[in-house]
Amino acid sequence: MNIVLIGPPGSGKGTQAKKILADFDFIYFSAGDTLRNLVKEGSSLGRKVAKIMSQGKLVSDQLMIKIIEDFLAKNKGPVIFDGYPRGLDQAIFLEEILADRGGVGLVINLQVPQEVLLDRLSSRVICQSCGTVFNLITNPPQKESICDACGGSLYQRDDEKPEAAKKRLIVFNEQTKPVIDFFKRKELVFNVDGNQSIGVIYKIIKERLVESGFTPVSA
Repeated sequence: MNIVLIGPPGSGKGTQAKKILADFDFIYFSAGDTLRNLVKEGSSLGRKVAKIMSQGKLVSDQLMIKIIEDFLAKNKGPVIFDGYPRGLDQAIFLEEILADRGGVGLVINLQVPQEVLLDRLSSRVICQSCGTVFNLITNPPQKESICDACGGSLYQRDDEKPEAAKKRLIVFNEQTKPVIDFFKRKELVFNVDGNQSIGVIYKIIKERLVESGFTPVSA
């Protein structure tokens, strides 16, 4: 079965996904990473995506459908979807395309207060070279603007600056509520308080995955 990680920007989906991947045999699909890679390519499509993301908006369903189809064609096995679906049409599409791959077995919904999210986003910086994420308040780099992991330069994404971040949260709430309601009707949603320590959150998630029939690789 496949799982979906849902949560607003700054809720820690990527961090929890990495911990799940360390213990369970999943393939990882991150909508955000995929789109940012397109931006790095500098193609006409990448520039279009860059403009959309800098405004705190979402790319079209048509583009995301193509990206998902290409990804599934190249990767076999259960998948963690991080940042997708974002909208009812995307949720319906995902369920249809996964019908012959075990379907959606669990939807983990990370819930974090908006004021906490804005604080996290405005304090987050990323390494341009290796992608390591730091928080200037809770997890600052040892040297200002320098990545501890590789020595690369740190920067703040345009869509995580205060005004863009607020827009992203508004868009997320408007478009993702129908997704959560859709999966709730199928009794697949597991709500998790994301305003806890990383370790506590993962302990809760791991226990639920095991209860849902997912077997750790080390088991």
